[in-house]
Amino acid sequence: MNKQGAKDRKQVFVINADREYREGKAQNFLRPEDISKIVHVYRERKNVEGYARLVPVKEIEAEDYNCNIRRYVDNAPPPEPHDVRAHLHGGVPVVEIDTLSHFWSNYPGLRERVFVPRPASIYADFSPAVTDRRALAELVKGDPGVAKAQSRFIEKLEAWWKEQLQLIEALAPTKGHKENVYELRRTLLASAAKALARQALLNEHQVRGALASYFEFFKPEFKSIAFSGWGPELIPDDEILQSQFPEILAEMEQKRNRLAELDALFAAAEEEGYEDADETGVLPDDEVKALKAEIKEAKAQAKLAKKEKRDQTKFLARADTAENRLARHKALEDEAKQLKADLRATEKKEEELVAAAREKIDRNEARRVILDRLHRMFIQTYEGYLRADQRACVAALENLHDKYAVTAKAIEAKRDAEARNLKKFLAELGYE
Repeated sequence: MNKQGAKDRKQVFVINADREYREGKAQNFLRPEDISKIVHVYRERKNVEGYARLVPVKEIEAEDYNCNIRRYVDNAPPPEPHDVRAHLHGGVPVVEIDTLSHFWSNYPGLRERVFVPRPASIYADFSPAVTDRRALAELVKGDPGVAKAQSRFIEKLEAWWKEQLQLIEALAPTKGHKENVYELRRTLLASAAKALARQALLNEHQVRGALASYFEFFKPEFKSIAFSGWGPELIPDDEILQSQFPEILAEMEQKRNRLAELDALFAAAEEEGYEDADETGVLPDDEVKALKAEIKEAKAQAKLAKKEKRDQTKFLARADTAENRLARHKALEDEAKQLKADLRATEKKEEELVAAAREKIDRNEARRVILDRLHRMFIQTYEGYLRADQRACVAALENLHDKYAVTAKAIEAKRDAEARNLKKFLAELGYE
């Protein structure tokens, strides 16, 4: 604790960050952007509405020195607004649509594709494209404004990465001089916050938090690079295979996809009411057993007919038909077994392939592969944050749909119609 000069202080800086976290099963976790925000606000001593405030000691004294944080920084969310007229007669209040300005400014044209304003009214309607609640997610996902905004953000990220690449490349030791990983982290955090300050898709804390999360994930790699340079041992096995044996990985992926397809067919065949509408040839286990029994019986009857010098043609034809059906099924089973065997054999060879590939890779090639991976994961980290913002947009629109898409009058009309049907049904049964 910072006790220096405590007696002379007239204010206490209070931060209430208990609403910003990622939920977990056993416990909740602070996200990188949450930590960034706490640290940034603390260092700047900023008053942030509903988050942080410099509280005069006299105010705490007036509260009998009660240190309940929410007495001084109340971060309770505002109550959910409900427009009674909209609930009764339909329409979405424009004032509630306006509260989603973050999304309208970032995703141009999205508002007009979701809502249709009523002439000279404070209400709007969902557009014809919004056929139901589920349509909102697809509409946002395929919206050109969303795609364009995210594309522009990624372009800025790519430009920033190119500018900072020389700093990352310089992390490897030269002539005995070693760079400081944590100094690089501080430099890049400040640089990213500055370079992305003018965009509004992600706030400053998300920008810094995403990069902090990225650095935390790659901390061992960065430290190894700073200590011993661009060694091939830093390349993960799958990256080694992808860079040196892409054809093997492509073949394995093709076989896995085919195996998954066959497994799905076999699983579907065991479901109740299964019909082979696509004529795949896959049979349920019960039918396989029945066909085997039928073949055995038909052949036995054919043998008996031959012995008794009777016509055995129809028995042999039954056996052939059943065998042909079984043959198609067995061919698919054999294919699945062969695919599994091929995949196991290739997986056993992977260690040998990886070891051989590492020996072939020099430091220049290793540097290229490692930088490619660092770049790819950097972009993917921020893409995750962009998807989260997109999901937040969908959730906000779904909330409006839940509240106003169906009016109270429509619900009452449906209820009354069902009540009439019930009354009619009871009357037919003689209960009324």
